[in-house]
Amino acid sequence: MAESPLKSRFESLLARLPVSALRDVVVKRPSVGPNLDALDGIRGFAVTLVIASHCGAFHLKGQGAVGVFLFFGLSAFLLTLPFLETTTTAPRLRHYASRRIRRILPIYYGVILFSFFQSSSAQLPYVWKHFLFIRADGIFWTIPQEMLFYLLLPVLAQAHSALFRRNFALTAVAFLLFAAACQAFLDESVFTLNGNGKLLRFHLGIFATGMAFAYAYRCAPLNRIVMRPAINRALGWLGIAILVFLVLSAKYYHETVLNVLPIVGPWFAGLHAKLGLSYKGTFGFICGLLIYITLVCQTRLIHRIMSSLTLRALGVTSYSLYLVHIIVRDAVASLGFGMGEMLFVLTLAAAYGLACILYAVIERPFMRLKTR
Repeated sequence: MAESPLKSRFESLLARLPVSALRDVVVKRPSVGPNLDALDGIRGFAVTLVIASHCGAFHLKGQGAVGVFLFFGLSAFLLTLPFLETTTTAPRLRHYASRRIRRILPIYYGVILFSFFQSSSAQLPYVWKHFLFIRADGIFWTIPQEMLFYLLLPVLAQAHSALFRRNFALTAVAFLLFAAACQAFLDESVFTLNGNGKLLRFHLGIFATGMAFAYAYRCAPLNRIVMRPAINRALGWLGIAILVFLVLSAKYYHETVLNVLPIVGPWFAGLHAKLGLSYKGTFGFICGLLIYITLVCQTRLIHRIMSSLTLRALGVTSYSLYLVHIIVRDAVASLGFGMGEMLFVLTLAAAYGLACILYAVIERPFMRLKTR
């Protein structure tokens, strides 16, 4: 479907702006392959869901976990794709490691230091334990999860390449089975990471699901099937249904459904109030499926939603936005704003402005450094 003239003109305007966070919405390019604009939009949707949850807006409290699962799935999906493009490994692994370090650590360390200096109760061990991923308070619990997955990804990709060669369909199925096994057996009794003063399970199953859909996305026989008009149309509507579900699966909404439609009460009676937190494997699969559907349904509504400039703009700065939004929320709340929609709007606006600055002075310069 052709772009509207208005959108094309607006993108041309953004490309000429001196604000790098806005300019990169339309001009940034990844290290390998073309930029997948819709995935920036999914990042924007994920970070918006997280912020809305933490601000108690729109009855979305608790749905931040779903936004995090989307981030995990996106990381796995995008980082797996380069391993499918080439057969050489040594230079790519060095480049891969360098980019992950430059992408994650500078802004993370900066926010940790700011949190330390602005807190009256934090002590020096707070800094070095977070620097070494021994401790992970608040929203920082996600960073050790990501870093450990970054270490495992090349091993997993190379192992499956050796086992299945370039049979991407079989590899996708293998990773889905691996994800199910991780979800069933890799719990706190087997392996844990620190987070918020307690032991957390490693969500390798969710990352593995993202990897599975990356292999599916590169599977030519499967793509020929899903591109058939009737199937593609059905997948497009499934993507819209998933998007709605990820929002309306919040505690308030699914309890409202039970109250309004008592006939479905017995069927849902066994479901935990916070679905995303209780059914992590299922939601991880749903998030991975949304990523896949969004990319293969490029003429459908779900792709147009995720390719919107607003969501893409939020997605470009989503990492900085995620790291600073709690600091900004607390500052806004100190002005007298209680939990709710107004706190969300003000937090999102102020945090986005700060994220644009951090993107320009920290994220982007480090990512543009060349790997030797």
